[in-house]
Amino acid sequence: MRLRRLDLTRYGKFTDRRIDFGERVNGQPDLHIIYGPNEAGKSTAFAAFLDLLFGIGSQSPFNFLHPYPTMRIGAALDIGAETREFARLKRSQNSLVDGHDRSVPEAAIRGELGGIERDAYRTMFSLDDETLEKGGESILASKGDLGQLLFSASAGLSHLSDRLVDLTADADSFYKYRARSGALADLKSRLAELKAEREQFDTLATDHARLVDTRDRATVQYDEAVKERAEVQRRVDEIRGYLTALPRLTALRGIRARVAPLADIPEAPQGWVAEVPRLQKQEIELGVKISAVADEIGQLADEGRAVIVDETALRTADRVERLVDLRARYVTAEKDLPERRLQLRELDLAIAGILQRIERPEETEPKRLVLSSATIGRLRDLVEAYSGIKAASRNASDELAEARRRLDDVAAKLPEGGADPTVQAERKRAFAELAVVIEALRSADHHVRRRLAERDRAAALDALNDRLVALRPWQGTGDELVAMNCPSPDTLQNWKVTRGEAVSAKSRCDAEVQRLTTIVRRLEAEKASFASTTGVVSDHEAAEVRSQREQAWAAHRRALDTASADTFEAVLRHDDIVTAGRFSHMGELAKLHQTEQALAVAETDLTRAVELAQQADAALGAIDAEVIAEAGVIAACFPKALSLAELEAWISRREKTLEARAALQSAERDIAAAERDAAAASERLTTAMAGADLAPAPDASFDAVLGMAQTSLDREAELRRLQVELDERRRDVVARERAAERATSDEKGWAEAWAAECRGCWLGEGPETPAVGAVREVLAAITELSPTIEKRAALLDRIHKMERDQLAFSEEVAALTGLLGIEPGPDAVLELAQRVVETVRSATAARDQRSSLTQRTGEAQARQRELAESQAVHDEQKQRMTAFFAVGSLEEVSRKLSDIERRTDLMNQAREAEKDIIEALRASDIQRAEAALDQADRPALEAELTELTTRAEDQDKRCHELFAAKSAAEDRVEAIGGDARVAIIEERRRTTLLEIEDGATRYLQLRAGISATQQALASYRERHRSSMMARASEAFRTISRGAYTGLIAQPGKDGDTLIAISAEGGSKAADKLSKGTRFQLYLALRVAGYHEFARARSSVPFVADDIMETFDDFRAEEAFRLFAEMAQVGQVIYLTHHQHLCEIVQRVCPTARLHRLDEAEVRREVA
Repeated sequence: MRLRRLDLTRYGKFTDRRIDFGERVNGQPDLHIIYGPNEAGKSTAFAAFLDLLFGIGSQSPFNFLHPYPTMRIGAALDIGAETREFARLKRSQNSLVDGHDRSVPEAAIRGELGGIERDAYRTMFSLDDETLEKGGESILASKGDLGQLLFSASAGLSHLSDRLVDLTADADSFYKYRARSGALADLKSRLAELKAEREQFDTLATDHARLVDTRDRATVQYDEAVKERAEVQRRVDEIRGYLTALPRLTALRGIRARVAPLADIPEAPQGWVAEVPRLQKQEIELGVKISAVADEIGQLADEGRAVIVDETALRTADRVERLVDLRARYVTAEKDLPERRLQLRELDLAIAGILQRIERPEETEPKRLVLSSATIGRLRDLVEAYSGIKAASRNASDELAEARRRLDDVAAKLPEGGADPTVQAERKRAFAELAVVIEALRSADHHVRRRLAERDRAAALDALNDRLVALRPWQGTGDELVAMNCPSPDTLQNWKVTRGEAVSAKSRCDAEVQRLTTIVRRLEAEKASFASTTGVVSDHEAAEVRSQREQAWAAHRRALDTASADTFEAVLRHDDIVTAGRFSHMGELAKLHQTEQALAVAETDLTRAVELAQQADAALGAIDAEVIAEAGVIAACFPKALSLAELEAWISRREKTLEARAALQSAERDIAAAERDAAAASERLTTAMAGADLAPAPDASFDAVLGMAQTSLDREAELRRLQVELDERRRDVVARERAAERATSDEKGWAEAWAAECRGCWLGEGPETPAVGAVREVLAAITELSPTIEKRAALLDRIHKMERDQLAFSEEVAALTGLLGIEPGPDAVLELAQRVVETVRSATAARDQRSSLTQRTGEAQARQRELAESQAVHDEQKQRMTAFFAVGSLEEVSRKLSDIERRTDLMNQAREAEKDIIEALRASDIQRAEAALDQADRPALEAELTELTTRAEDQDKRCHELFAAKSAAEDRVEAIGGDARVAIIEERRRTTLLEIEDGATRYLQLRAGISATQQALASYRERHRSSMMARASEAFRTISRGAYTGLIAQPGKDGDTLIAISAEGGSKAADKLSKGTRFQLYLALRVAGYHEFARARSSVPFVADDIMETFDDFRAEEAFRLFAEMAQVGQVIYLTHHQHLCEIVQRVCPTARLHRLDEAEVRREVA
């Protein structure tokens, strides 16, 4: 089967797209490269091809643009000798249709694929980075096993060895010889446990009845023992109650005797017990407090009469408080005035200095010289702008001069005069075309290609001559070699296979003849040894002896004489001896029979083996004769005894010679193409130079002409650059002239504004406008003058206020001293003020003391009244208590209350004793209890208690024993149970048996499958090792670029191991190769496997998805060479997004077809 066209009608990102692979050209590799950048749809195209073959899955990831009902893939497939149109729709049934949208069966495609499924197709007929890496890992896991490697390579199964190991481990997990653990051992242990558990619970009916009867009897005995023990315990409790109540009765009667004297005391009201101690304490406290308050009132009255208050001084208290504040101000002024006056003189000097600096020392009003903030701001702005305007004016003049100088320099570099604008435009166009031509020709590689082609031609010519010499004894030309009719590779392969099979058959037959000959001779020797050592007669000899006896008997019956009788006797004795010997050696006789049978079979087998050996000799001779005849047809110069290997080697050398001849022709074609490209480039360059009025020397080389053209182009570019620069310089001069005019205008405007501002203030009072520097200094001085003037005014005001404060204080002191009658005398003002303050403070203190005494007297009188009221209440409570008990004091009342408490306590004790006696005897009232106790005999009760206690202990022990027996009997009955426990155990046992059966069946299946797989691998290895090993060896040598010369099989104890032979003569096992080399080996095995598949049945497309990303260019070239060989027997499609791989494959296989997903090579389908 071959893919001729793939229609991506509506699938994934594609809409009405087509990839046309075209028809296959006989004799050329059917190799196709699909190139496209990332995300161009290469993997989508491969998925579409698989969906076409096997159907679109129920959940497809390619419905993001086209919904399921509209998805459609089409293709033209070459099946057999015809081309058929197919289309695949997204349906659950009948999804495969033909070119007319009629449903066709899946077998139309699946039959050509041999019935394989999608996953099998991907593993057998596709390669990508993941499968290549897994293939390398499978080589490592198989440890070089030849059968596994050949099978996994041809089938694409890279994890066969891992799967076999997993299956073996799975089987061993169920059962392994001489292993103590495993699933089977666990199941057997479970069976034993279930058997023991069933035996524990399964009981006969008679045993069950016996256990039930035992349980019932134990229950009755236990219940009777419990009743007897309860009766004894009741009597023990009754006696203990009597013994406990007797002492309590004696105590009760003692309490009653102590209560009798206290019976006449009346019950006191609630709370008097706590109230009497409080009243006693209160009585003492009230007496002490009343006496103390009376003494305090008399003392306060005496102190009040001794205090004298100055009313005049009290009336001046408010003025004294103001005097304290005036005194503080007076003291402050006295201390600060000298310093403030000194500061005032310093400020006057500072103002005079500032006036001196601004050249106005005679100014009488300095405040007039202070300018407003707006005026100062405008003047400062003008001062700051002055330097910028002057600098801009200077810079504009300098830049204008510099621009005119640069303009003159550029003008001097250009030729004088100017060309016609029309001519200049034509010249510019011509040189532009020349630049385009030069740029295009710089990337031309015809000279490089010619050098490479000439080198390749020389190498190919040497190789061709060498390989022609290697074809001796044949001699001739390459054309004769091409016209030669040689056997095809398939014919050679068939000869090799047939001859190999014949050689193998002959070897097997010869070995069989030798083996059977040895067996026949051994059996003959055994037969002879039986006869010589044991004397056992064979059946044939025994039959002859018996025949002789019968003949002698017949002769004796006829004659009935002494001679015949003697003869018959001798023959009869001989027959008896033979028969007895045979009976005594029955074992040896049986062995003799077996030996005779084996000898007959071996002789027959030997005859057949000789016939087969003769047939194998004849077949081998026929093949060799056919090879010799074919060699004679090829060339008469070949020796008559040419072998197949020699013919195959000669044909291989012929193929390499033809390859060298093709390489020579390709190099010559490359040289011719390079020469044509060089001539076309030279003509194109000469034409372009002529258009630019450039005439190269007639004998100049292409590189010299190209250099001359580039020089002229650079010179022209320099002239154009100077012209552009000249225009720029002219524009720059004009701009600088305008800038100079603007700077002059700005300077004039500033001068006018400066003069106006100066005239607006005292700065313009002089005959001339002041300079900028002078005004700058004046502004700085004025900035200092304004705060100095303000500070002087504030300081002067402060001095005047201090002086007024001192005067006010002196006047107030004089007024107060006169009012209070204080003589001024010679004391200072501050001392007089202090005397006034002290006088007022003394009067205020006397007034406060008298007020305090008055308040304290009132408080003492109030306490005295409260104590009198408390004394009256106390006396009333005391009278009520003493009258109740008919006593005269609280102390006697307290004694009466104590007697009442003691009586109450005794009565409580009596009630507790009565309660205890009633509870102990379980009587209805105390009278009956006392009567019973009076009749009780304590010694008799104690004796009876001792006896009953011993009996109770014995009965308690018996109850425990009977309860244990009853519980054991119940447990035995309950353990048997009436439920389905035994049935459940039996069900679990049968389930376990079924698990053992299923496990054993699966174990046998696994073991049989593993054994069959191993035998199949061995069989596959034997069938394919010769042809597939040869192809794999050649492919490995090619892809490793000769680093490894081939592959061989090394016999081992577990089978053959694959060995790689290096170019240096060393060898390495397949699993010891490096990671990259294992990838190459797996690729070589896959290539050989595909050849093996194609040899046995019709080929199918093989798809490789960018597996060479990690390959260098050399190994990629060799890999494409292998794919080209594969493409001789089937269609090979390689997907890539690397442009350099497309170039490599075109170099390796010029006939390979390149399909670009980014160009029109992928066309829209025409409806």
